[in-house]
Amino acid sequence: MEVTINGAKSGTWLFLERSDSLYVQQDAFEEWRIIVSADTKPIEFKGQKYLPLSAALGSKFKIDLTNLAVDLTFSPKSFTETTFARDTPDKPTISPVLSSAFLNYDINYSRSYPRAASAVEDLSALTELGLSSELGVLTNSASLRNLTNDNTVGKKSEFIRLETTFTKDFPELNRTLWLGDTSTRSGMLGRNVYFGGVRFGTNFSLTPGYVSQPLPIITGLSAAPSTVELYINDVLRQTSKVPTGPFSINNFPVLTGSGDARVVVRDLLGRETVFEQSFFSNGMLLATGLSDWSVEAGNIRQDLGTASGHYGPQFISGLWRNGLNQSITLEGRLAMTSKLDLFEVGAVAAIPFNALGRFALAGSHENSLGNGQQWLFSLERQNLRFGTYFEAQGATRNFRDLGQDQTVSPIQLQLAGNINYTSERLGTFSLGFAKIRQYNSTSVTTLSGNYSIRVGKGSSFILNASEAKTNNISNQSIGFNFVVSLDNNRLASTYANSSGKNNDFYAIYTQNPGQDNHLGWRTLVGQQQNKSREEAGAYYNGRYGNLSSDVSTTPDQTAMRFGANGGVIATEGHVFATQRLTNSFALAEVKDYNDIGVGLGSNMITKTNVQGIALIPNLAPYQKNSIRLSVQDLPISAEIDSIELDVVPAWRSGVKLNFPVRSGRGALLKIKLDDGGPAPSGATVKIESDKQEFYVARRGEAFVTGLQSTNHLLLNWKQQQCKFDVTLPPESPDEIPRLGPLLCQGIKR
Repeated sequence: MEVTINGAKSGTWLFLERSDSLYVQQDAFEEWRIIVSADTKPIEFKGQKYLPLSAALGSKFKIDLTNLAVDLTFSPKSFTETTFARDTPDKPTISPVLSSAFLNYDINYSRSYPRAASAVEDLSALTELGLSSELGVLTNSASLRNLTNDNTVGKKSEFIRLETTFTKDFPELNRTLWLGDTSTRSGMLGRNVYFGGVRFGTNFSLTPGYVSQPLPIITGLSAAPSTVELYINDVLRQTSKVPTGPFSINNFPVLTGSGDARVVVRDLLGRETVFEQSFFSNGMLLATGLSDWSVEAGNIRQDLGTASGHYGPQFISGLWRNGLNQSITLEGRLAMTSKLDLFEVGAVAAIPFNALGRFALAGSHENSLGNGQQWLFSLERQNLRFGTYFEAQGATRNFRDLGQDQTVSPIQLQLAGNINYTSERLGTFSLGFAKIRQYNSTSVTTLSGNYSIRVGKGSSFILNASEAKTNNISNQSIGFNFVVSLDNNRLASTYANSSGKNNDFYAIYTQNPGQDNHLGWRTLVGQQQNKSREEAGAYYNGRYGNLSSDVSTTPDQTAMRFGANGGVIATEGHVFATQRLTNSFALAEVKDYNDIGVGLGSNMITKTNVQGIALIPNLAPYQKNSIRLSVQDLPISAEIDSIELDVVPAWRSGVKLNFPVRSGRGALLKIKLDDGGPAPSGATVKIESDKQEFYVARRGEAFVTGLQSTNHLLLNWKQQQCKFDVTLPPESPDEIPRLGPLLCQGIKR
């Protein structure tokens, strides 16, 4: 009989009637996604197993013998669940790495003219030298100070090495190895510590689109094949088709905080069922079973930025985080030096009322101080309009963390909290407080309030007030900022603030550089710290780097500042000036074609040089980047298989792309054989030493491209071959030469 299940056609199946019960082949239940009772015993008929319809929950049937059809109805709960899961991101194949060297620079020059003293000038620079290859990326950064040797600045000219690091990524494992200068990973307690040594751990950013946090699961039930619409905070996020039965939506958009999800189920008859469910998600939680870890060992870096190679005691440390379930993530941290032992345990948990709680406890043992403890407790709740946060942290006097000076006591107690509310029309209100108490009896308490509202389409008004108390000394501050967004990337703003006896009031007018207009400027007029102040500046953001210049004047002095930053890349015997290299790049070659536009997607950012080569910076590592040629820049005689190629570069590394363009002119050739008749249709013609073949059409004519001034051509027909020469006339615009008849001797029909 022809089967209809809960209103949906399900094909034709063989049924068996016995003792007023209707049986169907066992395979039908699997095809229909129907769950049957585990203790149901099948019966056999002609070697086939049959199960009763009554084995499924809520089964009903109505037979139409005239049309040999049966209308079946099952409870929606008897169907297997349909799951919409997030696709696991594919790991694209990494393109071969191009061995390269690069230099990033940031140069700053300043000169000031105090009213009652001699002029002061300073020239400084930050540099980063890097080498990238298939082995990894090696970088070295340095600081050069007081290059003018101005005695009024202080120290004489000096060179300070900052960080030297070798980085090796393992994208297939989501792991990264660092050798040299790097920093530790801190847990909920503690801080990042610079050191020289080795670090190895997880790095989920190596897989673009990878989601490490648990995502909410929205469930529902459809009584018939339906359309499901998912609304997040009243915004439609996705529409899906579902068959009859329960369903769950696991491919939730990545969100942080709490909110409301509304699911509208609309069946074939237009009937609607609405499910509403609250959800909570936070990036500090890990998906169930997922581990995030890091291990480090080396020597603690001291005086970074003031000394080139000052390293302290040896240490070893490790951090481990694991998603126990969708709601709880556990954390553990260990660190050891010759004088210090440290441990930490903690947990991050989704708690009732869609809030996030954090708790951590650390203990230390320092040889000269003994045991100490540190603790942390925080609560956070954030939804579409309302948010609140509270954190408390404290430590005993003898607690010491990794890298902390033995003579410096920890903070005895620090409290912080805020509350904010965003209304539909009245703007955003927020209140905050913070308190820090030291073991030397110093206590600082800060209260703050903030109000902001959008004005018109692109303007905003911000009002803020604060009070800070330090050992019964109080200081109040109140101010506002009004920002107006204008056309052509321009901004106008007014700022006013009063704090004690100091008053600020000034206006700023800014033209920001854009994609089409690389030049920007800025002006400021008003007063700061009760003194008049005027500023003016000009900025240029170009393909080869950025330039900046500023001048400011006050009653006390006039100052000028000039800056330049950018990068230089050397690879495959070519040197390119470019913006600072922070991501990856590609070297595109269109051989022998200069002035051809090349860019990312439809955004043309550069053109090929006289050698047909162009540098494309700012590629996203470990994901596909589409490099495209500008069709309008290619001559009509150029032949190319594809104007777009995809590359997947490694981090801060280069890749090479070759766009094979077949050059030359095209001509319509009329070819004849020894007997004086035209070359046969279906014969092939090609230029000697060229792979491209062209077919001969009617009347012995073949359209051949890639021709130069003089050419040797081959004609092939039925395992026979002959040769003939073609000489092109002088080129004229918009005209295709017609040549022939051309004699090709050596082929018999």
